Amino acid sequence: MMFEFTFLGTGAMKPTLKRFTSSLLIRYRGEVIMMDAGEGIQMRAYQSGFSPMKIDRIFITHFHGDHFYGLPGMIFTMAKSGRDRPLTIYGPRRAGEFVEQLLSVGYGRVPFKLNIEELSPGSTVEGDGYEVRAFRTDHGPPSLGYVFKEADSYNVDRAKMEEHGLKPHPKFRLLKEGKEIELKGMVLRPEEWLVPVPGDSLVYTGDTRPSPRVVEAAEGATALVHESTYLHGDVQDDRGHSTAQEAAMLARDAGVKALFLTHISPRYRDASPLLEQARAIFANTYLPSDLTKVIVKKGEMEVSD
Repeated sequence: MMFEFTFLGTGAMKPTLKRFTSSLLIRYRGEVIMMDAGEGIQMRAYQSGFSPMKIDRIFITHFHGDHFYGLPGMIFTMAKSGRDRPLTIYGPRRAGEFVEQLLSVGYGRVPFKLNIEELSPGSTVEGDGYEVRAFRTDHGPPSLGYVFKEADSYNVDRAKMEEHGLKPHPKFRLLKEGKEIELKGMVLRPEEWLVPVPGDSLVYTGDTRPSPRVVEAAEGATALVHESTYLHGDVQDDRGHSTAQEAAMLARDAGVKALFLTHISPRYRDASPLLEQARAIFANTYLPSDLTKVIVKKGEMEVSD
């Protein structure tokens, strides 16, 4: 089991030279999924090595410009490049209305099938070996976060193997496929000999205030990508966002393995103080740059810029 995710945009509100606005790519079993599509994000997609043509599904957390204004350019680039397979865009209430209005500005034709699906908290999208589940976030307009979760797999119970004097055997593949096998005069049944191995998960919040719903959605997750727009102490009013300190407290409470801070305000040319604040509470915190890539395999992570 393995998937990777790449940060295309880690900034907030407006693109800067160092940080474009919100977007994340997930690659799993040859499929490419995008979370949010901030302004100009197709440029970062090419820089990351993934042509927009490869994207199969796009999940939008909410309809503020820094999370979806990159859609028209990307879709029309796909059209000009001869895309013929369908593209599905998911989002909260009014997704169809907003996407259609955005694409109607100016002249342009989309020759491939464009599906737009509105999701609500608890909605689940099934993929090949994974699912994406939507949960409610606390931002102001209708907004969702998403949990990307690998399907659980199964291994042969090693303790039981030792108890019966068995060693790894090619027939175990059939056992994992749900079939009974016979080995050393014994009949091995999947429900008796297999133990589940939980799939890894990535939780992507989009924009949100600190919320118990995020804690619930992120419980035990492998990786949490949480907005951290401000340093603690810099927020003068409630703008529907979180500080780095608040994101770290949430990661700690949810028991995640790693926290990734994103949606950094452009006021911070040097964002390292956000990382310092977060790590004081949750040590395994990262401050990704645009194009930072993370490989997730069996609960372990490899982070590279």
